[in-house]
Parts: sequence; structure tokens; C-alpha cells
Amino acid sequence: MNPGTAIRQTGQLADARLEALGLHLTQGGEPTFTATDPTAPEWNTAALGPLKLQRARALARKLVVSLLPGAVPLKSYGKLYPGELLPRWWIGLHSLADGNPLWSQPDLLLLHQDPPSPPNPDAPEQLLRRLAQYLRIPRAPFPAFQDVADFIRHAEAAGETHSRPRYSRVTGAFELQPPWTPEEAAKWRRFHQPAAWVLPLTYHRGQWVTQSWNLPGGQDLILLPGDSPAGLRLPLDRLPPSTLRCAITAEIAAGELLLFLPPLPSLDAFQNLVHALEHLAAADDVPPIVLEGYPPPRDPRLVTLGLTADPGVIEINLPPCDRFDKLAELATRLYPAAHECDLRGFKFRHNGRRIGTGGGAHVLLGGPDLEDNPFLKRPHLLSSFIRFIQHHPALSYAFTGLFAGPSCQAPRVDESLPDLPGELELTLRALESMPAPADPALIDSMLRNLLLDWNGNTHRAEICVDKFHNPHLPNGRLGLVEFRAIEMMPDAPMFLAVNALFRALAACFAEEPFTEPLINWGSALHDRFALPWFLEQDLGDVLDFLRRRGFPFSIELYQPHLEYRFPTLHRWEAAGASGTLRHALEFWPVMGEQPGPHGATTRPVDASTDRLQITLTPTASEALPVVLVNGIRLPLIEQPDGTAVGAVRFRLFDNPDGLQPHIGSHCPLTFEVLKPGSGNVALAFQYAHWKPGATPYDGYPVTEQDAAARVRERLTRREDLEGRRAQPCRQPAPPASTPHTLDLRQWC
Repeated sequence: MNPGTAIRQTGQLADARLEALGLHLTQGGEPTFTATDPTAPEWNTAALGPLKLQRARALARKLVVSLLPGAVPLKSYGKLYPGELLPRWWIGLHSLADGNPLWSQPDLLLLHQDPPSPPNPDAPEQLLRRLAQYLRIPRAPFPAFQDVADFIRHAEAAGETHSRPRYSRVTGAFELQPPWTPEEAAKWRRFHQPAAWVLPLTYHRGQWVTQSWNLPGGQDLILLPGDSPAGLRLPLDRLPPSTLRCAITAEIAAGELLLFLPPLPSLDAFQNLVHALEHLAAADDVPPIVLEGYPPPRDPRLVTLGLTADPGVIEINLPPCDRFDKLAELATRLYPAAHECDLRGFKFRHNGRRIGTGGGAHVLLGGPDLEDNPFLKRPHLLSSFIRFIQHHPALSYAFTGLFAGPSCQAPRVDESLPDLPGELELTLRALESMPAPADPALIDSMLRNLLLDWNGNTHRAEICVDKFHNPHLPNGRLGLVEFRAIEMMPDAPMFLAVNALFRALAACFAEEPFTEPLINWGSALHDRFALPWFLEQDLGDVLDFLRRRGFPFSIELYQPHLEYRFPTLHRWEAAGASGTLRHALEFWPVMGEQPGPHGATTRPVDASTDRLQITLTPTASEALPVVLVNGIRLPLIEQPDGTAVGAVRFRLFDNPDGLQPHIGSHCPLTFEVLKPGSGNVALAFQYAHWKPGATPYDGYPVTEQDAAARVRERLTRREDLEGRRAQPCRQPAPPASTPHTLDLRQWC
């Protein structure tokens, strides 16, 4: 069966099982995309950048045409983070759930295409005048001016040189001589083109309402300094107390006709306004317009897909879907649309390794509203997820990114604080005995201080309840549970396979709670489950759990995920065994505080260590060969199926700012496979994490072929070592805490 068909059928089966219980489980996600050429800062560490906004606008247009016809794209502004000059933008594609269009003619909007011609300088005023007439409000728009100092700042940024303008009573003109008086500055502003036009506007009891803005002494309306749209720079604090503080603005910004929508009290008001703007934008003398401003208020009739600026990526906030088929339709259309905009769901490292975008692909589960929320109708549903994921480290590590462990952005519940699992056990028992419908505020208060990272951050938890019923966030009471240990996947089938897995688990837990006590994994969590062999066995146990409950999952469906996350580097046959070398999981620590930009402090990650897994499977009846790494015998522990599994942990490069700064690089690694009994080297090869010769790479790989070539050149045969008798270094007893791993740092 086609993998895509199998995934859809499994999702449909979960839907049917949930429906039989009277439960409506909504499911969303947050896939992230990066550029095919991720060299600019905005595709690595920066959240904002011009190319990112351009690609997001292009993707928004494609999705409006192919996926959400009738949606209106609206650029809004979200959080302002320390060190960033502007709030991060997000483009919401707002549509009506009943299929009626909010905006029917996408060509009237300027998204990624170039404007046909520069807008007429009078276009902002004319458009707002027509809007006032169309809405039948007795008020004309009025001008807003740039502050003189802000004007000079922008002019100098554009390469123009200005001194302060001064009005000459002799010549009757402005002369660029400092200083100026407030009266002279006012005359200067009137002499120049207004920066924007403003129309006070709100909606009350089914009618549009406006009001005049009378500034003290009849002063001009001067925008606050900055680079944001005029709608965000209105000096509302200067208005008289009873004045309407809500307005639509129009301006020409970067050669585009920009309208900034005010906050509106209802979806009906938003719908009325955008229909009016679409009608006016259809006039022949109106160029394509750009819509920005406040999004419509939350409403069950509204469906929103968001494109958000995030460090290194464009994050897609999928709308909650009450059926798996809807989620599958979104994902299967989203990926090719992103590809057409030069965006993709993975990237390459310089050395050719394919990795995630650096962003997540989190799974969000919830309900249509708090009254019809499965986590409140079945309080044991959330506790079952917490217990089951803690029992199965594969759900924490098989789908996550390179940065895992206690200090990452999605640590397990048993990785944050030592005493937390014991406290959590008490809470889960109380949650399981809670009568339905449960109190969401009580659930939030019970779990808020337990589902967190080791710094107390509630958002950075593997199972995050920040959007469940959080009283401290404006969007915190949505009844959503977020599963965060899932990094972006390169294609839609892989993305949907993980989502189908979580939906099937929800159906199983809704039918029968999972109440097994939490496990104390101890050191095995970061030794055994750092290796893909054990993660695959554990993921198989998860799928067996689902198969016993009627869901026909197969491990083959998740082999692409395991190979993507833990790629194979080399396969060989020698000395009576077949061997495989592949990447394993490494837990990078966070260092202490260091001085950062803008007077802040940062805590860098020590990413100078890595881990590789070696497996040997016998092909002959004789004993398994011995494997040496840099002359040291590798611990290989035989498993029930006869496969021997071990790992080597090593330093990639010198890091004077990391843990154990006195320990240098162990690369390249030399592997020697010894014939059983003789000690002679049957096979030898060398692995380097970087280009041979340690010379710089010429940028990132462009194609899959380029990346594969870089991976191949880092592994070389060492025939000069073969045939000789090896002399292994003294072999210490393997540490009891990490029996599966040879840590080369211990040998320095």
C-alpha cells in the first residue's frame, strides 16, 4: 500500500474511533521552512529580513490561490523580542469556515509581484475619501506628518545629506540651516507631502462610526519616530481623553500603497470593511494594495493559517483541523507551494549532512472550544500522554532535531529537575481521578510548575500546556496541548506519519487510560536511547501497542524518519560480520552566561561533541570481530537478535569555551575491524566530520548530489593499515553508567 494512503486510512480510523466516543479532537501543526540558499542571517539566526518577508508574501499568494480561495492575506505584528527593533510580523490568511469568500480577487492585492507602476502620491488620500463615502460616514481623512528629525534620518539612510530646515521670512522658503522653532517645523511639514492619511473609524451596533481628532492648539498630527506603518505610530496619547483611538491609515511605503486596518470589535465588522476595500480596489485608477494591521478577533466562524517570522525560518501556523483528511490536504498542498517559492523543509550543513530547518513541526491537539475539549471531557487523556511518552523515549528523540537533552527547547519531564518525576506522579494520579468535565484552570495550575525546562520556562517543555488555560497569556486559554519534541520533516508524508501516530494514540487513550507508573530510566536514557538501534526497538514497541488496539502501523512507515534523523555513513562486510556506521544522538550542554549584544548576556551551546553508532551482525558462525576506534576497543553489547551495538563519543573540534576545554579534537576517527582470534586488521577506514585537509567549504551544498559527495569524501579507506596485527590500547572497564558508549574524552 502507498505510504500516503496508509497514513490517511490510519488517520480516518482514529477519527472514527474518536467520533464513536463523542469526542471532537482538533489537530494543528507548526511546520517551518527555510530558503534553498540559507546564507543570509535571516535563514540562520535572525528572525527578520527582507528576503524572508518577500518569500512569505509569495507563499501567501500561492496558498490563497491553491489552498484557501477567498482568504484575505493580512500582515500583522506580534511579539517584540529583546535586541530586535521591530515586532515580528506574521501574515494571516483569514477565511470563513462556511466557504464564503472574504476576498474574491487576489490580483487586487500586492503580495510578491512588483507593482505595475509607482502609486500616485494622492492615492492614499483618494482611497480613504472613497472609503468614507462608501461607508457613509461624514468625515474626510486628514494628513499625518513625519517628524522633522525622522525625515532627516530616513533621508540620510537613503544617502541624502540634510541639515535642519529653517523657514526664511525674507525669501518665504525653507533653508536647510539649524535650528528651527516648533512653528517653523509645522510650516515645513505643510510644505512637504504628508507621510500618511488617517481616518478615525470603528464599528458599533451595526454601523460605522468616526470622530474628529482635535489636537491641542490645532497642531498637526505628527507620527511617532520609527520604521513601522503609520497605523502603529499614531500619537494616541496626545488625543483628548474621550477621543476615539481607532483609525485606518493609508500611505505609500517602499513604493506600495499600504492600508493599515484598525482593531475591530467583531468578525462582522472585519468582513464589512474588507469587502468595502475590495470593492474600492477594483477601480481602474487604484493600484494593487497591501493590507496590514490588526487581525480580526477570534471567532469560531473564522479559519486562519499564519506565516510567522521566526529565527532562521518561516513558521506556518496551520489552522486546527477536526478531521485528519483536512490536515492531510493542508500538508500535501503546503509543501509543493513552499518549494515553488524557493523554500524547503530541510537544509544542509557545510559538510553535506542533511538536517532540519532549525525550527519545529510541533503537533497541537485540542478541541473546538473549552466546552467541547477532549482533554476536559476525558481528564485522563492528558495524563496518559505524559505517562506514555515518558515510557517511550523514542517519542522524545526519534523525531527531534540535533539539539536534544536537558537544555534543549523540548526536554523530557525526567530531564529537567531530579525530583520532578515523583511530584509529577502525584499530580497525574489526581488528574486521572478528576471528574468530567474537568476544570481547565485547575489542570493548568497542577501542571504549570511541572511541565517546564530546568530554567522554569513553561513554553520550553516537551509537553507544553502554555496554550491550554494560561491566565498570563492573551492567547493562553485555547485548550491546546503542544508536543514540541518534533522537528521539521522534509516532505508531507513524513510530517503526516508523525501526526497520524499522535492522533491514533489519542484515540487509544480516550478509550482506555494508560496508567503505568513513571519509569526511572537513570543513565540509560542518555546512553542506550542515544543510539538509533534502541530507539527503533522502542518505536516498534509503540507501534505494537497501537497494532494491538486495531491501528495497522508498520515500522517501515517510519524508516525514512530514522534514516533522516540518524543517517547511515558507511556499510561494510568483513571478518565474518556486516557492519554499519551511522549518526547517533548527542546531548549538547548549555554553558554559563557570557556577554552578548546590546548589553545582554547569552548562554551558548557546546556543540563540539558528537556520537556515532556501530552495529555488527554476524554473517558466519565464528565470533564477532573486535572494532577499534583510534586504537581503543569499542564496547559492543550483543542483543537478543544477535546484533552487537556500541557507540563512540568524541570531540569534533577544539572548543576553548566549551566543557573540558583542555581536550582537543579526536578527528579524524580511525576504525579498524579485527579478525576474530587473530587480531589482524581485516578492514580499516577513516571518518572525518569536515573536509579532508581541513580546508574551508565553498558555501553550503546546492543540491542533494553536492551534499552526498561531501559526505562520501569524508570517509576514506585505510588500506595501509589492513593486514597488520593491531595493538589495542589498554582497555578499561566500561563505566557502569554508560556501558554502550566509548567516550574518547576519557582517554585524554
